[in-house]
Amino acid sequence: MIGFIGGGNMAEAIIRGLVEKETGIIVSDRRQERLAFLRDNYGVQTTPDNLEVCQRASLIVLAVKPQNMKEVLEEIRPAIEEGHLIVSIAAGIRLLWISEMLNTDRVIRVMPNCAALFGESMTVLSPHKGVTESDLKRVEEVFRSVGDVMVMEEEKMDTVTALSGSGPAYVAEFVESLVEAAVREGITHEDALNLVLQTLRGALRLLSEGIGTQELKRMVTSPGGTTAEALYSLDRGGFRATVKEALRAAKRRSEELSKGR
Repeated sequence: MIGFIGGGNMAEAIIRGLVEKETGIIVSDRRQERLAFLRDNYGVQTTPDNLEVCQRASLIVLAVKPQNMKEVLEEIRPAIEEGHLIVSIAAGIRLLWISEMLNTDRVIRVMPNCAALFGESMTVLSPHKGVTESDLKRVEEVFRSVGDVMVMEEEKMDTVTALSGSGPAYVAEFVESLVEAAVREGITHEDALNLVLQTLRGALRLLSEGIGTQELKRMVTSPGGTTAEALYSLDRGGFRATVKEALRAAKRRSEELSKGR
């Protein structure tokens, strides 16, 4: 059985991807209305008791906010046994800290993103030293139900958090800027949004089919044309430098949040 401690949006996204493959899922949360929603919509078992989740499930997904993690780990520590496999999806919470808090080395740190809601997450796994190949394969299967999966060393997780974890917000900001610019030039908001979204889908499809970024730009850009002028304007405005600094800022914040834990 898979147990979720915390029934928030990310837990729901993972559960949505799992319900057709897993028959045994139990979720705990302090909010009775949230438990009722998950039970009614996904048919999972629910409880307000975190210890009950640990007693009934062998794979435990810690889906609580980072600021609540210490309290939860202290609560469940007496119930954690050798057979438990612990998965944390909390940003900035390091493997060693969880391992020491729960007295187990079978811990995997996971960074999914919000696209898990529609099965399009980019999820990165970082296993601790006690995780076996079968443990890792089991957790990979869980997260492949909501998108793609990669395995990386934990020292890369702050960058992963800044890139794929925070990345959807960067895309939203870019889309919003393009839509606002188009509206200013006389296109309706609805039409502008449709134009931007389909343009992004097409560009991403080209890139995913193996067309490189430089090649894609060459396909669109003619000497002295509109794209060349737009790219020059982006360059003058420091577009690349701003994007790089945004990622560095997010990484630094992730490092700050993980200090001491």
